[in-house]
Amino acid sequence: MRTPTRSHNSRLALVALGVLAALVALSGGASGTAGAGPAAPAVDDTVRDVDFTSLAQPGTTCAEGLRIAPPRRIAVDEGESGLLDLGRLTRLEVDDDVAYGDLGGDGAEEAIVHTVCAYGANGAQDTVQVWAIDDDEPVLVDTLGEPSTRVTGPLPPSLVDAAVDDGELVLTWTHYGDDDPNCCPSGETALRYELDDGALDQVGRAVTTATAG
Repeated sequence: MRTPTRSHNSRLALVALGVLAALVALSGGASGTAGAGPAAPAVDDTVRDVDFTSLAQPGTTCAEGLRIAPPRRIAVDEGESGLLDLGRLTRLEVDDDVAYGDLGGDGAEEAIVHTVCAYGANGAQDTVQVWAIDDDEPVLVDTLGEPSTRVTGPLPPSLVDAAVDDGELVLTWTHYGDDDPNCCPSGETALRYELDDGALDQVGRAVTTATAG
């Protein structure tokens, strides 16, 4: 008689262990779900859909390269405009390497666009633009020109890199030493900006380092 009783008790024990394991699994799953927290909100990257190499640019981007008042808009196709001043061979170029990031802290990305207006033998006007999307249309938020040579050395600088770091715009420019030839700047100067109420304000100090390599 003892053998059937022992078998019956064993079955009851196995059932109890199965129920306990199921309760533990359910408890662990609920705890894991509660601890995960809400998902981070998605960043609005609509501005990435804009092809800036075919978007008309403000005429001021070539103000230095024109002997007449610049037009209101400059048409570009595949990153280049037509000749704007035949005598000076003035032409606007739009860099297709666009940087993106949320500069305004509103959950929507801005686009950082670099343009160069080339004119004359060695003339060049670098412009950095910040664009956003408003009512499904690209709008120019603010523009930065070349920094003063008091910051970047005795010769006019050119843009090396534009990037977004921790919500701030970082622009790196060539930096010329006193004895550097025009071809070969020996350093780079980084300037940081924050976007505040639609305006780019410099933050911190300029940081100059030797050119890598």
